[in-house]
Amino acid sequence: MNEKIADTLRADIVSGRLKPGEKLPAVRQIAERFEVAPGTATKALQLLAKRGFVRAESTRGYFVNDQAEGQGEQGPSSEFLTIMREIESMRAHLARLDDRLQHLESSARPH
Repeated sequence: MNEKIADTLRADIVSGRLKPGEKLPAVRQIAERFEVAPGTATKALQLLAKRGFVRAESTRGYFVNDQAEGQGEQGPSSEFLTIMREIESMRAHLARLDDRLQHLESSARPH
């Protein structure tokens, strides 16, 4: 869910609804808007900060980065990250299958 929230807020930034330098709504307001726990809203904001769209200012809150509009699609999209996680999962599964196959083949060989 935090990915969905981050994507929605990113869209607000890229479209200009949230302007560079503007303070984002408080975590509680974001949590209420998306009907999630404040912790989930915080994770979404941290994700946006990691991607460079916003910055956290200690006790003041989160602000849109001045360069956010120009960043557009610089970072990998959430869809791309999801696909990459799925590929990694498949690779791990294939590696386990390969190990099992090698074990079966080695135990089936005459000694």
